[in-house]
Amino acid sequence: MTTPFARLRLPASGLPISTLLGAALLLTGAPAAAQEATPWTMTVYLQQSWPKQTETNRQIKDINAATGQSFKTWDDVANLNLGLQAFRDLDPRWKVGLELDYSRGKIDGAATVDSPAGPATLAFEQKYTVYADLLVLAQFRPLGTERRWIPFLQGGLGVAYEKDRTSLTLRNPYLDETLLHVNNDGWFPMYTFGVGVDVYFSEKRTWYAEAGVSYTWARLKHDVAASGSLAPPTVTADTDSTGPNVWLGVGRRF
Repeated sequence: MTTPFARLRLPASGLPISTLLGAALLLTGAPAAAQEATPWTMTVYLQQSWPKQTETNRQIKDINAATGQSFKTWDDVANLNLGLQAFRDLDPRWKVGLELDYSRGKIDGAATVDSPAGPATLAFEQKYTVYADLLVLAQFRPLGTERRWIPFLQGGLGVAYEKDRTSLTLRNPYLDETLLHVNNDGWFPMYTFGVGVDVYFSEKRTWYAEAGVSYTWARLKHDVAASGSLAPPTVTADTDSTGPNVWLGVGRRF
């Protein structure tokens, strides 16, 4: 049996050609418009920093000189932090957003030394239980966004918070002495400027990899109380996070 063809009947008066073309363009352009309407981006990244920590490292070297040890400084360890950025596009060249970074870490060491009560363990530890910052960022893309490789310039300002503890102890079965103990915490301003590039994985421009370098200015320096048999009443706590950074991340458009 023959299948009849479907027929489209127009009103006798007909429709203007311009109306039909406009409808066709609207229908064919709708998916493209929906695809471009993705003004939000989010990036998760891992960052390596090289903070100055000049005063803190000098204090550790002073402890080493006084005790004859070689405890590590912050120059001897990796300073990694995990970060999250969320941006909203303003136009093809500019977008603004927020950045949140978090890290924690410590340096420590122990050595056996002679004491009046016999051999004892001299232990040093400086531990950052919290280091976090929140920044407002602006990003400029000089070549726009109509390509898979998108270089950008980025700057921002915000606040950081850190909490750390420093201790130096001497212990054996007959001895339990705290030579130095310092608790330190506080808020401080933070500024950053950097350059980077986003590389989309496909022409769909949904997922991308990101790499960048930046320089940060951030420092908390104040006097805090200290305790212990070798400690003065107060010491200068100096968290100097100023220095270069390198990050790698992965992101998505929404």
